[in-house]
Amino acid sequence: MSEPVRLGLVGLGSVSQRGILPHLTQSDLAPVAQLTAVCDVDAGRARATAEKFGVPHWYSDYEEMLAKAPIDAVVIATPIGLHFEQAMAAIQAGKHVHLNKTMTTTLEEANRLIAAARAAGRKLVASPGQLFRPTFRLMRRIVQEGRLGKVFFAAVGRSWAGHEFESFREGDDVLSNINPAWYYKKGGGPMYDMGVYALHEITTVLGPVKRVTGMSGIAVPRRYFKGEPIDVEMDDNTLLTLDFGDNTFAYVYATNSRGLPLPGMAICGFEGTLTAQRRAVVLNGKEIPVEGEMPYQWARHSELPEAHVYSDIMHLVDCILTDREPLVSGEQARHVVEIIEGGYKAAQTGQTYVMTTSFEMPADVDEWGPIKQPDRREAAS
Repeated sequence: MSEPVRLGLVGLGSVSQRGILPHLTQSDLAPVAQLTAVCDVDAGRARATAEKFGVPHWYSDYEEMLAKAPIDAVVIATPIGLHFEQAMAAIQAGKHVHLNKTMTTTLEEANRLIAAARAAGRKLVASPGQLFRPTFRLMRRIVQEGRLGKVFFAAVGRSWAGHEFESFREGDDVLSNINPAWYYKKGGGPMYDMGVYALHEITTVLGPVKRVTGMSGIAVPRRYFKGEPIDVEMDDNTLLTLDFGDNTFAYVYATNSRGLPLPGMAICGFEGTLTAQRRAVVLNGKEIPVEGEMPYQWARHSELPEAHVYSDIMHLVDCILTDREPLVSGEQARHVVEIIEGGYKAAQTGQTYVMTTSFEMPADVDEWGPIKQPDRREAAS
């Protein structure tokens, strides 16, 4: 495919307004990708978004966008509980798909989605592509080289007070006054919203998980957004223990609480320790700078919010243009979905959940040659 990939974006909430839209409407992308349509159930938000970002087509009906919009691929940034249905509809309409995290809420949905994409010959990229982050590639190499000796355990997780505290949502206009209630309903919760990052990170470094157990529940049953109550229906406090086999374990936390100044990830082995910092890893007390960036961080993109989401979207564009299979795979995303689903089942039953899926980490991540930065003079013409 030589023409620019035409993208349609569905879901114009916080992540799209803050990050996805500013990235996808940068002029440097014009030779390779063009955002040609946006969609949101709030027609006023869809129209205002199109006007603000110069997108030629807007819709409030997703099926109409799939049927009428001039698009080759769909970027799905709606509430997680809608992902499966919307991704399946896009594939059935002949579109390639990027899914913001988490890909689906159940293993069954993930299996069906991957099978449908394969049968239709469509590309499927499922965020978050943590294997593209130089920090976790470096940590993976250190572990594989045996520099920690036998790995005993690891710790990783996310804590955040809640989306009702986002400063972006404080406005009263249609683009920023976005109620976060869905995060506390079925299909939401901090594990699907934030823990998914930690699970992609730890499985990128240590590989697939064999068994899961955990504890989970609702710690704060009612929250408030601009004075209006939100009844919490999804667990907001979850701790999981993962078994990677050969007596290597990890604990993963995802909570809607105030966080502690913990390292991004910590791994303890018989001969050493390894932690992740912002732009370095610390091996046995010695800081090792992390070199390189995620791919496609051209021009201003590394400075804009949600650069990792943009990187995954551009990976889909890259795979469409070059007809390559995505490295940010549905298989790893499916494995993470099963970890979350299995962890909730284990918490409910008190029994350890045995995993049924696995995945293979691509061997050529470091050698992947992403599409070159487009000629900015051509983009401006």
